[in-house]
Amino acid sequence: MAGTTIVTYSSNHNGSINFYKDPNHYQGERYLKDSAWVKEESQKLLDSSQTLAIPTSFDEQAAQIISKIEIK
Repeated sequence: MAGTTIVTYSSNHNGSINFYKDPNHYQGERYLKDSAWVKEESQKLLDSSQTLAIPTSFDEQAAQIISKIEIK
């Protein structure tokens, strides 16, 4: 793998998220020709997932900051 790693997360809807690193692109012939290796590498990505608790101590302050963000 080469390039930048993207940090990805998904909500568990209980105050925690699943967090994992996801390469943003793949290159090399091995990805096209070695399906067993691709499966192994994919499993490594899945196994690297972590569940992180998101503290709610500063929800009010976060809401104040978020309300000031302008998306253009």
